[in-house]
Amino acid sequence: MRAVTKPALVVAVTLLIGADPPRALADWPTTGLPVCTAATTQVHAVLASDGADGAIVAWQDFRFPRVNVFAQHVLTSGEVDPAWPANGRALLNDPAAIANADGGQTVPQIVPDGSGGAIVAWQDLRTGANDIDLFAQHIQASGAVDPAWPANGTALVALAGVQKTMAMVPDGDGGAIVAWADSRAAIAVFQIFAQHVLASGVVDPRWPANGLAITASGPQELPAITTDGSGGAIIAWGGQPSGSADQDVYAQRILNSGLVAPGWPVNGRALCTAAGGQGRATIVPDGAHGAIVAWTDGRLVESVHIFATHVLGSGAVDPTWPVDGRRLSDAGVLESRPLAVPDGEGGAVVTWQAFTVHINMYAQHVIATGVVDPAWPAGGRALSLSDRDGTFADIASDGAGGAIVAWDENDDVMVQHVLRSGALDPDYPANGRPVVSVASSQADVALIATGGGGAIAAWTDNRNADLDIFALQVLDAGTTGVPGGAPGEIAFLRPSPIPARGVVTLRFTLSRAAAVRLAIYDASGRRVRELTAGTEAAGDHAVGWDLRDGQGRAVGAGLYFARLEADGRQLTQKLAALE
Repeated sequence: MRAVTKPALVVAVTLLIGADPPRALADWPTTGLPVCTAATTQVHAVLASDGADGAIVAWQDFRFPRVNVFAQHVLTSGEVDPAWPANGRALLNDPAAIANADGGQTVPQIVPDGSGGAIVAWQDLRTGANDIDLFAQHIQASGAVDPAWPANGTALVALAGVQKTMAMVPDGDGGAIVAWADSRAAIAVFQIFAQHVLASGVVDPRWPANGLAITASGPQELPAITTDGSGGAIIAWGGQPSGSADQDVYAQRILNSGLVAPGWPVNGRALCTAAGGQGRATIVPDGAHGAIVAWTDGRLVESVHIFATHVLGSGAVDPTWPVDGRRLSDAGVLESRPLAVPDGEGGAVVTWQAFTVHINMYAQHVIATGVVDPAWPAGGRALSLSDRDGTFADIASDGAGGAIVAWDENDDVMVQHVLRSGALDPDYPANGRPVVSVASSQADVALIATGGGGAIAAWTDNRNADLDIFALQVLDAGTTGVPGGAPGEIAFLRPSPIPARGVVTLRFTLSRAAAVRLAIYDASGRRVRELTAGTEAAGDHAVGWDLRDGQGRAVGAGLYFARLEADGRQLTQKLAALE
């Protein structure tokens, strides 16, 4: 290989040729990868990273008399892992229990185990439709249900009453912390509880059996959870204090040991107590043991908007942010269902659905200081202004301060990429792009980030008459070759390492000598630096970029494009630069 000593680079990747549906590696089927096409119905897919740019997918499955939860491993190559059973592994491993027509398992949640497998939790009706319990199971990277765990899952809570609306986060040591709303017999209204299941499949003996009470008075609902960075968790929820007419937003930090973190009130820290009612919180870590929390807020008359605040690891609300939160939105009359990802710098990118004439998706960037990013529109960036209603979104970080957002829109699943700058990815139409273009209905989308700024989507699809689970890498983590070109004619290989703060190498291969130009562009399309121009011989070539522009100045963190022009072709790799 011929080494060309030039500058260096940081990367996340995609091939930008034509207007085909977004794809990643060339092996992914353009119409989606069939994850499960077993007879009857499969719905409600959820995703966890496998740590190698693939994903573990879990879903609710009706193929047995008893509704069960199944899982499958999707590889970064766009294939189903051949070591796993076709159409997925049943997570209840006792044949007698699977065949039992009473009850069932529903609404799975999933987190990675840190070793290529995942922990899956679900609502369980095995004792009857009016008694909902919570169970969890560990599926290993090999596709086997962990033999150390009970065959039918570990009971997180098994009490009379209803336990629902789970949220789950990994504990960083192969286990998970789960929060939920609970109406057990001893209490009259739903309260928030949490439990810690260890990697061994045992409920942490330091925590109370059947869960730790997070709240103690008034109805509480819809917990959201994130890591505290130390093996514990921060939980946010909507709660109505006794005697109050409005719901407020609260948060609590629980240590890995099951104790409330020092400095935090026993029943949680009030994040917003403004009039009008607040709820449906979303939460992401700030990287310093605290969290950014966003919510739907009704304080303004005849409208609902999105607000956010920052709670410190100490339990104090960040005094640099406005009391009762920073308003993020004013794009619609009614704005709801916020979801967030961290921006990697202590702030967050938040997406939501906004209604005026139609329901469209928006996003906003709030920086760590509590200021709405001035580079973004004040009321939020429209991800779509389609005349079709979009809702039920999911969001994934692009690894460079931006976000990938997917949502249901009529019978399509749409995807859009908003950059750290607040601009939309120029590779995507203004109203987003269908994940697939097939004559069927897609819905109930879930996203998970992969390395290099990509994401994998999974959804429910009826193209085979009943409902199945499909997946696709919707924003590329890496590409090789030229779609439709002769094999080996030109290859623009995945940059390495991904991502990086130092030198990143761009590699390409020519089957014959050709005029070549390789340059870096920013997200606005402005050329930042030309790396090489001239005739290059056939064979392998390597070019580095040192994250400096043509004047030798260091570039800022964000998304860049490496464009290779060779032999009349143009190929582009997407580059996520870190400071």
